[in-house]
Amino acid sequence: MQFAAPDDRTAAMRAPVTIIIPSHRRPRLLARALAHYAPSGLPVLVVDSSPEPQADVPAGVDYLHLPDLGVEAKLELAAARVATPYAVLCADDDFTCVASIRRCVEFLEAHPDYVAAHGHYLRVVRQRSGEPHVEPCYPDTRRAAIDADDAATRLAQLNRPYVPLFYAVVRTAALRLAFGPGHGREVFYAASELALGYAAAMSGKVALLPTLHAVRDIVPSQDLAGARHDNLGVVSAAPEYREVFELFVERLSRGLAELSGLDADAARAALLASVRGFVDGYCQRGRRKPFWRKLPKYGRRLTRALVPGVAAREEAAARTARERAVADYLAPAGASARADLEDILDKLRRSPG
Repeated sequence: MQFAAPDDRTAAMRAPVTIIIPSHRRPRLLARALAHYAPSGLPVLVVDSSPEPQADVPAGVDYLHLPDLGVEAKLELAAARVATPYAVLCADDDFTCVASIRRCVEFLEAHPDYVAAHGHYLRVVRQRSGEPHVEPCYPDTRRAAIDADDAATRLAQLNRPYVPLFYAVVRTAALRLAFGPGHGREVFYAASELALGYAAAMSGKVALLPTLHAVRDIVPSQDLAGARHDNLGVVSAAPEYREVFELFVERLSRGLAELSGLDADAARAALLASVRGFVDGYCQRGRRKPFWRKLPKYGRRLTRALVPGVAAREEAAARTARERAVADYLAPAGASARADLEDILDKLRRSPG
């Protein structure tokens, strides 16, 4: 569901929301993130599993040094520690707009049937020149709706198309459902992202607001360095994941039963149906293209390499198309989104991470 742009008074609101920053072995990125969020005046909680503690943590930041603790266990601890009615996860390599966080909280305060809110996302496209170019990220969120009155339907809506809610502002009750006692044992790739999406959808409706919510500067994770990245299709079926996946399903379906009044079997069936919807939509391998279908691509590459000026013209056209796509994507958010973006791009240029 999309909504009209909020008025300017929200920019000055000090929202009752905690910014949670998980980090691992990325001190420069964490320092950059803290420089972005600490001046906001909002509570900031860092759960850092790096071997050495972060130097020069700003005053007022709740910094927890948890050497080598897994991401699932870090988030379980963080969820229990949050003392505000709302929370938002902020990756240490991203820039979430403080104005969007505040506007999301204001919306949730006014709409008790909504449990999460977020806005539009951009991502950085790294260039050889070092100039940070951006393009829309998660564009399908604009045609998604998680707004049904019953939890089972909302769980299905989560995958039509899949709406990533990991960086949305959420009610703390949903955060604690997602990362509650036992989540630290549910160790598989994307377990925490999926848990928060399921918890939010089963707890209430989700709003997409006309704001620039975050600019994603995606840097390879140190948490997952060298680890397997099996998707949910593998996790939900492979014997080696049976125990941790069953813990995940049992804990969340129990929460769904408590929230919705469904019996245990119906709650489990609804959760597993949502899992299947994600697997069917996003975890299937496409067929490999035959060689002859790839010939046009190879021909274009050869032309760019051999014909003077072709590569430059194509790059200029791509840049124009990218700028137009960003302008169209941000149009619902108004001029303030462009100002927020320019501020973030300036921070990226000065501290590329």
